[in-house]
Amino acid sequence: MSHLDSDTIALIALGEQVDTQDTTHLSKCAKCQTALDELRAVVATARSITDSDRLVSPPESVWDGIAQAVDAPTSSESPESGASEVGTPSRAPQRRAGWFALAASVGVVIGGLGTFAAMELSASNTAPAVIAQASLEPLRDGEQPAQAMVQQVDGNDVLVVQTSGLPATDGFYEVWLLAPDAESMVSVGMLDTNDSGSFPLPPGMDLNQYPVVDISLEHFDGDASHSADSVLRGKLEI
Repeated sequence: MSHLDSDTIALIALGEQVDTQDTTHLSKCAKCQTALDELRAVVATARSITDSDRLVSPPESVWDGIAQAVDAPTSSESPESGASEVGTPSRAPQRRAGWFALAASVGVVIGGLGTFAAMELSASNTAPAVIAQASLEPLRDGEQPAQAMVQQVDGNDVLVVQTSGLPATDGFYEVWLLAPDAESMVSVGMLDTNDSGSFPLPPGMDLNQYPVVDISLEHFDGDASHSADSVLRGKLEI
């Protein structure tokens, strides 16, 4: 039996629509379903990261230690002559290369932090424009109302959802945009465990065609379609 490729499984884990034949295969293939469940767990974990989980810049002592290790002579190298003994292979190039690799790795992390800081600064200086918003009403007893809005961030539309007190589940909550008649819909992603999330919308998404925000309760059953078990729903006012 042929199996789904990793790209298709990843798209399903992210909540994207795929061919019906792929979802049919999932419902019959335990191996692909297991791979999907694992990826969905990764996605859920990634989307649950909060401000307290952000990386911080290392202290100056880290950079000092790297610099000292890069410049330090090896045991096979004579400090006076700057060369290794005849007949003894010098290990300096290997060690230096290793430390340069480590320094480069740290540099990548710090560079990412710098980019993140710049994005944070830009975001703090320019508030995103709100182009649509909705109140999400409970569709069953015990749920609390929620809010949704669409913001423009760097020229892209982003759906922001904020709920409160969704009950714990062995499945997951998925966010959708529906047509008014609910005959067609687009999944935009999984709602994280903090009851909130930001979901970049596909380019060209027409909010007039898909103005209804819907949050459904889904299960890890290999079926990427809507479960028909909606817990919150509301129409965007554009």
